[in-house]
Amino acid sequence: MRHDALIPPALNRLRGQATQRGLAWHAMHRLVAASLLILCAACSSSTAVTPKATDPSSLRQLSQGMIEGFANAQGGHTWLGIPYAAPPVGPLRWRPPQPASSWDGTRTALSAGGACVQFGWPIGGIGKNGSHQGQEDCLYLNIHAPHLDQAELANAHVPVMVWIHGGANTIGQAVDYDGSQLAQSQNVIVVTINYRLGPFGWFILPTGGRPDQSERSALDASGNWGTLDTIAALQWVHDNIHGFGGDPGNVTVFGQSAGATNTLALLVSPLSEGLFSRVIIQSLGFGLAPMERMSHDVDDPQPGLEYSSAEILLKLLQSQGRAADRAQAKALVANLNGTEIADFLRSIDPWTLYTTYHPSTLATSKFPTVFQDGAVIRQGALSELLADPHRHLNVPAIVGTNRDEAKMFMAFDPTLVFTVAGLPVWIKDNAVYDRQSNYRALLWKANGVDQLAAALTASGTPTYAYRWDWDDEGRHYGIIDATRLVGASHGLEIPFVFGNFTVGSVSSLLFNHDNESARLQLSAAMMTYWGNFAHSGDPNQGTQVPTPAWPVWQSTEDTPALMVFDTQAQGGIRASNERSSKEKVLALMEAQEPNDASACRMFISTFRDRFNEWADRVWPTFKNGLCRAQISATRPIPP
Repeated sequence: MRHDALIPPALNRLRGQATQRGLAWHAMHRLVAASLLILCAACSSSTAVTPKATDPSSLRQLSQGMIEGFANAQGGHTWLGIPYAAPPVGPLRWRPPQPASSWDGTRTALSAGGACVQFGWPIGGIGKNGSHQGQEDCLYLNIHAPHLDQAELANAHVPVMVWIHGGANTIGQAVDYDGSQLAQSQNVIVVTINYRLGPFGWFILPTGGRPDQSERSALDASGNWGTLDTIAALQWVHDNIHGFGGDPGNVTVFGQSAGATNTLALLVSPLSEGLFSRVIIQSLGFGLAPMERMSHDVDDPQPGLEYSSAEILLKLLQSQGRAADRAQAKALVANLNGTEIADFLRSIDPWTLYTTYHPSTLATSKFPTVFQDGAVIRQGALSELLADPHRHLNVPAIVGTNRDEAKMFMAFDPTLVFTVAGLPVWIKDNAVYDRQSNYRALLWKANGVDQLAAALTASGTPTYAYRWDWDDEGRHYGIIDATRLVGASHGLEIPFVFGNFTVGSVSSLLFNHDNESARLQLSAAMMTYWGNFAHSGDPNQGTQVPTPAWPVWQSTEDTPALMVFDTQAQGGIRASNERSSKEKVLALMEAQEPNDASACRMFISTFRDRFNEWADRVWPTFKNGLCRAQISATRPIPP
């Protein structure tokens, strides 16, 4: 079938109009390209424009030496590419981060350090899909601060906000988030950090068949290297931020998606005690994996563990000519100890290692991620850990999600959207699209807001919850309803938090003149709430007094506990008592979906987690057993 057969008639008519063809077709491509940049919506010009000169008034003393940055466009100072740990290369691969080296003289901080090793990815990543990007030497951070002269530094105690970027713990980089506007408007210091990704960030070294001569420490055996990087960055901030005018005793960690997961991990890590005072968890991407997900024993592969470190070791032994087949590789491992295996794996070129994975695993739960090892991250049910003030850092928290979280990913699903050259153009069935978006967003909220807030509140932690609803992208060129296609999707709240709407040449197609006034008002309000929280632990108290007051989360159903963020024309910023749970999502789906196979497909599209015992348990009884008869007694996994 030709692509033209899949294109909606209105679009074909547009293409057929000779006088408009070039303009409209180019505009369509610009618009759909905009959606590719949404997860990187706080991207700044700092990645493209390097200042030509340092600013002498930005000279700062660190524990490693003197450093000089530049004056940013907001009137403050920025320092890019500061090493917070030694390069984790060679013998330091898969080890806890070590202190960064000192330097003589003054180091200039005009450009970011390298991104961590990752596959190129069009949504929120860097480079072309599947391309080889980044380097192992990547443990750098960036600092954006209000302007402080040398006389002001000694007595300054500016609150600090440390941003952990998202990207499934497999893609992304810190420099794509420009914190200068947030820093200047809220009188805070914004720090953005890189951390090891994918198998360099989360990887348990196999132990082998023979015992080691020396025992590994608990941290050396952990496997949570990316988490240890975030802790090392916080320790660096604690030791050095006063030199920038920051208060090491007033640090807020905030992150989005996988960055929210990493923030959550810090809450239940015994190693992060004293390193931060509060957290903001935006659109929690996924929970903490159980230890079993990271199996390092060389045995027959189990479902979901095809990419465990043990399986990677067997593949590498074969690809490097050390073994002819899998059976021979297993026999070889039986005669090696952990030290010999670690030495072999550390000798492998990073991309030889990385390409034993397939880029498609980025979209599944097979790829390594943060897990409960018992040393870096406490083990146990997350709800129980968070409800116990002695088993997590009992600090104030903000938790929230976006109303249309899943639309960012649904827009690229060819079963839901007509695409041209892989780019979304037209929704096939608006009703189905909206229902699926609603189910998935409510489930996202149930896991990322209601469940978290209930547990934290039980421990006595002041917790504030939100839902972000902005969807004023509008309709463009008469053919693309960006509001419906993208809506209040995953990651789109980031530019509102950072106050930076520059996302490259397509900025005007997302953030245009028509939505500018209301958009900037909403962004200013959100920055005030976030800034106040960084100052005081209460979004209602700080340098500015916002309205309305943001209520503390309470467990009673009829009590307002959620702040909705939207423009005045769409209801404004307001309190709500909306609650969500996986049981409510299931009941809604039972009531709204037709009694045919499409209901089964909707269930699978909604409950997508490969490891979801609850969904596996209710699957056979959904729609009175319809799906068990239609497909299988075991819930299949979406691609």
